Amino acid sequence: MAQTQGRLYLWPDHWQLVGRLLPNKTHRHISASLLIGLDGAFQLQCQGQWRTTRAAIVAPDIPQALDPAGIRLWCVQLDPDSDHWARLKPLLNGEASADLDLPSAMVSVGEQPGCDTMAGLLDQLVDHLAMDGGAPDGRIQTSCQYLRETLPDKLDLAELASRVNLSSSRLTHLFRAELGVAPRRFLLHLKINRALAHWEPGKSVSQLAAEAGFYDQPHLVRTARDMFDALPSEYVSGRGVELYRCFCR
Repeated sequence: MAQTQGRLYLWPDHWQLVGRLLPNKTHRHISASLLIGLDGAFQLQCQGQWRTTRAAIVAPDIPQALDPAGIRLWCVQLDPDSDHWARLKPLLNGEASADLDLPSAMVSVGEQPGCDTMAGLLDQLVDHLAMDGGAPDGRIQTSCQYLRETLPDKLDLAELASRVNLSSSRLTHLFRAELGVAPRRFLLHLKINRALAHWEPGKSVSQLAAEAGFYDQPHLVRTARDMFDALPSEYVSGRGVELYRCFCR
């Protein structure tokens, strides 16, 4: 693990990881993945099938794995309710993933860029790729914002649905149609993001679990392994990964 080096940038609606990463096993990000090889092509597994690509997007909650083959990667994990993902989603054309054709100028991030630079590079990339996918459903946006603001320990689906005048089943259907994930999975994603944002050297996994609203330490560990094939702390401890909390700027 000591060979992995990079920088992890955190924002409220996405995070970016740049560096030389280790191969990982199959996992399911609840966020959407934007993956770019900075030095060349890499191996991407999506729904059990491996392929070689220089740049790709993967829909939320799709099983995937990476073999960077020694190159530097720019990995962007976009929250399924984010504006960036709403603009990129039409590129999938209903598929689980799609390769991207990017100009060489857009696959360079410099040596040690800060938060503002990385945010600008992502905006430029999305502007180049974006397609019109239509207006998002305001009821889903309202529901997501409520979960972000309250981050409940346990999801009360009926109460959440009543806030936007929907039945529980209808809200779940719309959530999946709009975001690609169920409400409970979305809430888990928000909690994992909080755990990652709250990590500090020396902080125990049990403390992280309590602060992020998980039932207990095993619940956090199972969720993190499923989403990342790693614990949140492993991204920034023992791997030479520098953490930037961009939401604090």
